[in-house]
Amino acid sequence: MKNFFIISILIFYYSFSVYCQKVEIAGKVTDETGEPLIFASVALKGSIDGTTANEKGEFSFLTTVKGQQTLVGSYIGYQSCIKDIFIEEENIYVDLILTSKITQFQEVIITAGSFEASDVKRAVVLRSRDIGTTAGATGDITKAIETLPGVQTVGESNGLFVRGGSGSESKVFIDEMVVQNPYYSPVPDVKMRGRFDPFMFSGTVFSTGGYSALYGQALSSILSLKSHSLADSTNTGGGIHAYGTNLFHVHRCENTSIYLKGEYNNLTPYNNTFKQITEWEKSPENIGITLNFRHKISKNDMFKFYANYSRTELSMKYNNIDSINRESLFELKNNDLYINSTYKKYFNEEKWSVFIGTSYSKDIDDAYIDSTNMSEHEELGQGKIIITNSSLPGMTFFSGTEIQFKNVVGKEGLLTGEINDIYTAGFLEGNWAVTSNIGVRLGLRYEYSDFLKEWNIAPRLSMAYKTGKYSQVSFAYGKFYQTPENEFLYYNHNLDFENSIHYIVNYQLMKDKRILRIELYDKEYRSLIRNIPGQDKAFNNQGSGYARGIDIFWRDEKTISNADYWISYSFLDTKREYRDYPIPAAPDFVSKHNVTVVYKHWISKISSNVGFTYSYSSGRPYYNPQRPDSEFHKDITPAYNNLSFNISKMLRIFGRSSVIYISMDNVLGEDHIFGYYYLPDNAGRIPIRPSGIRSFFVGCFISTY
Repeated sequence: MKNFFIISILIFYYSFSVYCQKVEIAGKVTDETGEPLIFASVALKGSIDGTTANEKGEFSFLTTVKGQQTLVGSYIGYQSCIKDIFIEEENIYVDLILTSKITQFQEVIITAGSFEASDVKRAVVLRSRDIGTTAGATGDITKAIETLPGVQTVGESNGLFVRGGSGSESKVFIDEMVVQNPYYSPVPDVKMRGRFDPFMFSGTVFSTGGYSALYGQALSSILSLKSHSLADSTNTGGGIHAYGTNLFHVHRCENTSIYLKGEYNNLTPYNNTFKQITEWEKSPENIGITLNFRHKISKNDMFKFYANYSRTELSMKYNNIDSINRESLFELKNNDLYINSTYKKYFNEEKWSVFIGTSYSKDIDDAYIDSTNMSEHEELGQGKIIITNSSLPGMTFFSGTEIQFKNVVGKEGLLTGEINDIYTAGFLEGNWAVTSNIGVRLGLRYEYSDFLKEWNIAPRLSMAYKTGKYSQVSFAYGKFYQTPENEFLYYNHNLDFENSIHYIVNYQLMKDKRILRIELYDKEYRSLIRNIPGQDKAFNNQGSGYARGIDIFWRDEKTISNADYWISYSFLDTKREYRDYPIPAAPDFVSKHNVTVVYKHWISKISSNVGFTYSYSSGRPYYNPQRPDSEFHKDITPAYNNLSFNISKMLRIFGRSSVIYISMDNVLGEDHIFGYYYLPDNAGRIPIRPSGIRSFFVGCFISTY
């Protein structure tokens, strides 16, 4: 089976690599500043002849097409460059200069707590192609974000675990609208992938704290994804990989584009080929449909509509110390629908704008543990309005409101719980460029929950000062609130918002394709959910905690020729007294020390990118029932060491930029242990491990844009 996958991919590649070679067309692709655009797409319009630019922005390809032709250069976040050429017998050299779709803002930018991943800003930490080509990420946004400082490596639970926060404390937004279920449904001791393709987005803002008043309901961090506007051209394509396949079609009119994608994934062949630790009765099987509609109503109006539906089925055996047989069967059928529509209009020479967004999600988890119903059905509707005013020189104001309608029905055996909540919020924020060296952002957010019958006011403050041409320091402060998780609201309707206070100091140096970031932070938790000692499911808001540490990030795209690498380091000191913790202790999902090294090398001769990612995390605390309460969470798991490798081959298929991708996770076969289950009567313990020792991925993809 392994050889079959590899041979199939090679046949697929070579069948499209044979050309009748006559005339060479060569040149260089740059932006308006002369910066080379690596991997830019260059092709003859109406032909499959073309290529991608190398690490110097240079390109060359052979064609048999003759006569008057149109050469098109394109790159995400830039206007396509179109040049008419006449092809005879002689080779042709032509330069292509692409113009950014967004005017660059050169003044001081507040960076405390914020990592930006964008294809339209040059001064960024990550780009969407980084997310797609980082070893070990396999195109999963969450796993790529885990290579940044401040994020914990948690291999058995969904979500982003940021600076001592749990996975539920991080929220995901698409075009300013919240995504209630951004990951595939949770499975016991198995971390599931995110639902969204990173190449859908032109920009990503990941905030590890101190984020804007436009966002709420997240104690630790937010991940804000900005989708593409109009597609570049009409296009049909797809991909095949070790787990399944997908097919898409993009249709571009003058002011409208429609994107439709269908995919099917089934891990049965993979799990039967490669030995798994998890005992799958039915390997995960998934179908998905994605629809993107974009319409530019006028020069100043844009309407976007996005819909994604997926259905997943699986069943597995897992260790359950509460079961008589110490092993249980978990079965899951999940149906998830997410719809997002936004409209944005600019007025008065773009000094004013209005944003109107709506979203709807419905997630149905029909789950059973040994025939015991553990299902949860959840619906969320949201509306949001943002008004922006930049009429005053050096100042931009944001104001708006949002409302969410939430209904959740959960079942545990014969017990049923229901949550109906109407959440409303208002926000006001101003950005002021005091001078070219000083920037201030001041915001205020108001929230009210009808279910809790509680309200709050959350102030936000950020400041930045440019210490030099390439360096600056930033400071951020903010108070953040979040409604308790559903599992607690089922049993107590008199709970209050949980909250945290962030203090962040940041230093950043960006020069000559190098970035250095050093960030100190302090996060104080208040009103966390805690169980009353000696009582079952008697919850209150008397929990508290803290998280303090330092994050360091270094990225270098210049020192090593044709190479790009970054190094992340985090130190975390945190304790909590919440839930069933008898004393203040570090949670079982945190590590004190985390190091990640990501390296990528472009090999021009074979148009391939080779890379590796190494991750280290010191041991995590875990609960040992054989110890007294005074030694709660004093035991530590073995350290986490993981080396991932990938190679991606760039080529042209059907005239579009494409890639053959091969990767392996945990190359050295390290035994990763995330904790232990202790059996009753001192009968021993069972380690919590990932689904498999290693994971492999082989695929061929054709780019949409």
